[in-house]
Amino acid sequence: MNEGHEKIQEETTESRQAVTDLINSVKFLNTIFDSIRDPFCVFDRNYNIVRANEAYADMKKMRVQDLRGKKCYKFLHDRNDLCEDCIVEKSFRSKDSCAGEKLITLKNGWKIWFEVHTYPLFTEQGLVSYIIVYMRDITDRKLAEEALRESTERYVLSARGANDGLWDWDIQSNVIYYSPKWKSMLGLDEDGITDSPDEWLKRVHPDDRVQLKKEISSHIDGHTSNFRSEYRILHKDGSFRWMLSRGVVIRNSSLRACRMAGAMMDITEWKQAEEQLLFDALHDSLTGLPNRVLFMDRLKHAIKREKRQGEYMFAVLFLDMDRFKVFNDSLGHTSGDQLLVAVSQRLQDSLRPGDTVARFGGDEFAILLEDLKYREEALAIIERIQEKLSLSFNLSGQEVFTSVSIGIAFSTTGYDQPEHLLRNADIAMYQAKSNGSARCEIFDARMYASAVARLQLETDLRQAVKQNEFVLHYQPIVSMQSGRITGLEALVRWQHPVRGLIHPKEFIPIAEETGLITGLGEWVLQEACRQLKIWHRQFPSTPPLTISVNISSKQLLPNLLELIKRLLQETAIEPDRLILEITESMIMENAELVAPLLLQLKDLDIKLYIDDFGTGYSSLSYLHHFPVDVLKIDRSFVARVGDSGENLEIVRAIATLAHSLDMDVIAEGVETENQLVQLKAMECEYVQGFFFSEPLDNKRIVNLLLQGNFDLETRLAHSSNF
Repeated sequence: MNEGHEKIQEETTESRQAVTDLINSVKFLNTIFDSIRDPFCVFDRNYNIVRANEAYADMKKMRVQDLRGKKCYKFLHDRNDLCEDCIVEKSFRSKDSCAGEKLITLKNGWKIWFEVHTYPLFTEQGLVSYIIVYMRDITDRKLAEEALRESTERYVLSARGANDGLWDWDIQSNVIYYSPKWKSMLGLDEDGITDSPDEWLKRVHPDDRVQLKKEISSHIDGHTSNFRSEYRILHKDGSFRWMLSRGVVIRNSSLRACRMAGAMMDITEWKQAEEQLLFDALHDSLTGLPNRVLFMDRLKHAIKREKRQGEYMFAVLFLDMDRFKVFNDSLGHTSGDQLLVAVSQRLQDSLRPGDTVARFGGDEFAILLEDLKYREEALAIIERIQEKLSLSFNLSGQEVFTSVSIGIAFSTTGYDQPEHLLRNADIAMYQAKSNGSARCEIFDARMYASAVARLQLETDLRQAVKQNEFVLHYQPIVSMQSGRITGLEALVRWQHPVRGLIHPKEFIPIAEETGLITGLGEWVLQEACRQLKIWHRQFPSTPPLTISVNISSKQLLPNLLELIKRLLQETAIEPDRLILEITESMIMENAELVAPLLLQLKDLDIKLYIDDFGTGYSSLSYLHHFPVDVLKIDRSFVARVGDSGENLEIVRAIATLAHSLDMDVIAEGVETENQLVQLKAMECEYVQGFFFSEPLDNKRIVNLLLQGNFDLETRLAHSSNF
């Protein structure tokens, strides 16, 4: 129990430090500022007001928004420059809380006494970034002090806390006077308690009692100039209220403390606001889960514990929801938020007591599995997570499904920094995601090496865009009827200065993630159109050659239309000679955004092909709603046409349905004569693949064009499979 309590105390103390780094991002301010009835404001390092509540604005007869940027010495001291006794400046200088009393003149000339408290907020480097100022109107008390200055000593001492619960302790007789206000603050009647100090102390929360006694003794012994203590005390209704007690001792001629009097103020609202501030700074506002700051703090403690105990093992899981963007874009952000909350609840239900699940923002989560006996225990938890998430989610009556990709890093590798452990779990997660949905991968050193290599490739790619290190290769598209090369597909290659020619599968995903695909895609379009214009002059035919260009989903933006209009004008090629290839998944995942753009492109007479058809599980009849001219059957089906009757029937079904919708068919990846025969029988109009030619550079494709048509009739006539 003590160990757990000490851990909580230690975590709370260290976690408070993280609040300063999040002062501008957490969403607690509106609630806090609106709930506190006393003036409350925040000053930055330049002594400017950066935030104030309505009470502070009312005090100055100004609007809240007009206070921002005003100097503290103008609004706290009625001066035009910084004064030596500025409480805000003292708090910045001492890096500590300060308290004082201030007489402030309002615009209407009224003078109001305020009790001013300052609380510094720190950066991670230990620098004070902001000062919170809390003000409480003590005018009535000050007036009472002034009026009663000539009265008895006891009355003068009691008046110091006129607005609060007063107490007066005769130390020699050990009797305390509790004012009616003091009693009512605890829900007690006038005769509800005796005049014993125990009536006070026994109601104090057990966790605060020792500290309160210590602070009383410290003042009585002369170690502090005044008594001040914050503690929780039991109310008659059974709840604990936060109180702030202050007082001073009276000493006899021998300088021995004979009497101590003061006041008790209810600061429950302030403490609740402070606790809310801390909670909001360390938790995700949507799901209520710990955020990155709290997660990293707990991870840091796990690493320390592992160092102390040696055999202690834990693991970090990094989770990313699969296809969440598609879901969010399709059903809206409100439904997306509902799904995130539901997923977070299932994640919590999958864990053991003591484990931590945090949301890092967006669709990313992290889990800390502590005190593992063996690795299989973590894998069993992951299996439980995947099982729970495989069940449907009901969002406002709509049934939806989702899954997560998970990366896991175990502490057994040996870590000193929590960031390194989280990084490796993240790397493993990306490996899992690249392998498909609902996958889990355990981090190993090879993944890190791969990630470093990928980062280097990204750096090189940025340089390649600047240095124009890309070239186009072209693969012919052949008519099954005539054997004529009717068009060419432009395929980008990266001529790396060290590694040589790099295939697009290796760098296009990086280009899409980094946004470099926009500039690269524009270059491909421009170069392909420029080259087609040359070939039209060099190889005139009827109809002329076409050029096919693959379009990334990142390029499907309104400015694509303007780019193509400009390129058509510059190169003077006929619009129907330019073909844009998009995948079926790009259409299905962004239908509302893509459809208008495709219609506009079609109005220009641009041809539209669906690339890799058959891999996205879309409905062919649904695609009929889009202005599609040709379907390209994915090479994975064509490659197994001769091996599997099932694949043969799939290709035949696609071809038949495409023809019924007035679409032509191109079969990709044709490599054998047997495949060619089968495709001919299915009446595929066009074929493409290594059977005719691999993608060739500019010079070699010219030589191929010079050779003329492919003699398909001879090959097909002599095939034993026809």
